Amino acid sequence: MSLSATKSRLAALTNDLSARWRETRESWRDDRALEFEQRYLDDLFAGVNNALNNIDTLERILHRVRDDCE
Repeated sequence: MSLSATKSRLAALTNDLSARWRETRESWRDDRALEFEQRYLDDLFAGVNNALNNIDTLERILHRVRDDCE
C-alpha cells in the first residue's frame, strides 16, 4: 500500500470515528463522556494529525530521493 493510500485511509477512518463520537455524544452527555474524550480521543486525534503531517513529509523526502536516483 502506498503512503498516499495509507494517509487517505487513516484520514477517512479518523473522520468516521470522529463522526461516530459526535453521534454518541448526543446521548452520552455526562462527566464520564467528557473524561473519555479528554483521556483517549483528544490524544488519539492529535496523534493522527501528527502522523498525517509526518506522512506528507516522508512522501516529499521519498519523492526527492527517487528524483535524485533517476
